Amino acid sequence: MIVLLALGAAVLLPLVREYREFRRSWGLGRAGALATTGLVLPAFAAGFALALPLAARPGVQWAATVAATLVVYSLAVRAVESAVEPARDPG
Repeated sequence: MIVLLALGAAVLLPLVREYREFRRSWGLGRAGALATTGLVLPAFAAGFALALPLAARPGVQWAATVAATLVVYSLAVRAVESAVEPARDPG
């Protein structure tokens, strides 16, 4: 149980920070920041699917899932940032 709580905190705390960053620095509303932060779910699904061929080695599979999730999420957030950037530009 403690391991699950620690794992949950390790996942949720950075996402809360991301959400706050989207609200503060990017000027997104609650829904926009939540939707952008929520991109972690499809990123995880993509990472999991990409790592399925490694199912015979669960440790390697989960490491690949986490790595792929981080890459896909980062790319998705950068795409949102490039779409939002012109709206934030004051000049």
